[in-house]
Amino acid sequence: MNDFDKLIEDIEQEAIAEGPAAICELHALDTRFRLAAELLAARTSAHMTQKELAMRSGVQQAEISKIERGEVVPKISTMDRLLTPLGRRLAVVEDREPVAA
Repeated sequence: MNDFDKLIEDIEQEAIAEGPAAICELHALDTRFRLAAELLAARTSAHMTQKELAMRSGVQQAEISKIERGEVVPKISTMDRLLTPLGRRLAVVEDREPVAA
């Protein structure tokens, strides 16, 4: 286990200790950053810069940057505009690690 994995484990344990509200908040952050990471991975896999993606998608480069840093949660329509030039689409998938309600 590396230092980052240990940090994540500590944060998860802290949320569990704090209760359901903290677990929900952590899950929301996880979703935001997972979405950001997926967009970044798709863009880099396509060998495209943020500027190129902005030109092809019509989404401003500054907005793409904020999304990739997890600073904002994009609308579904914005994600669709970003993913289309990358040959990707949004999908609903089974959660392998369900979060307790």
